[in-house]
Amino acid sequence: MTDLSPFFARYAERYMASDVDAIGAMYEAPLLALREGRVIHLADRTAVRAHLADVMAGYARSGAARADIAALDVVPLGKSSVFATVRWQVRDAKGALLRDFRTTYQLVRALEQWRILSYTNHDD
Repeated sequence: MTDLSPFFARYAERYMASDVDAIGAMYEAPLLALREGRVIHLADRTAVRAHLADVMAGYARSGAARADIAALDVVPLGKSSVFATVRWQVRDAKGALLRDFRTTYQLVRALEQWRILSYTNHDD
C-alpha cells in the first residue's frame, strides 16, 4: 500500500503557511475540483495558482493556523494513481476546531513524485 502520509503532512504544513508556490507544485494542470457542489475547471498553472491562493486566503481570514490529518484512506488505482481521502481538522492558534471535513484527491505518480490531478470536497 502506498504511504501518502508524508505527502499530505507537507501539504498541510505548506497550505497553512499560505505557500502557494509549494502547494501549486503538488498539483497537475489542468485540474478539476468540486467544492460545495460546484465543478471548477482550472485549465492551466496560472488558474490553479489563483484558485489555491484564493482558498488559502479564506483559511487565513478564518483564523486557521494548522490542519491535522485525522484519517487517511488510500485506494490504489494501478501502479501510478490513487484515490486518497483525507479527513482534515482545521484548528486556530489556540487549538479550537474550526472545520472538520473530508476531501478525496486523485493523485498520479509521474517522475517519482505524486501530484494531485483532481479533488472533491465532501459536502456531507
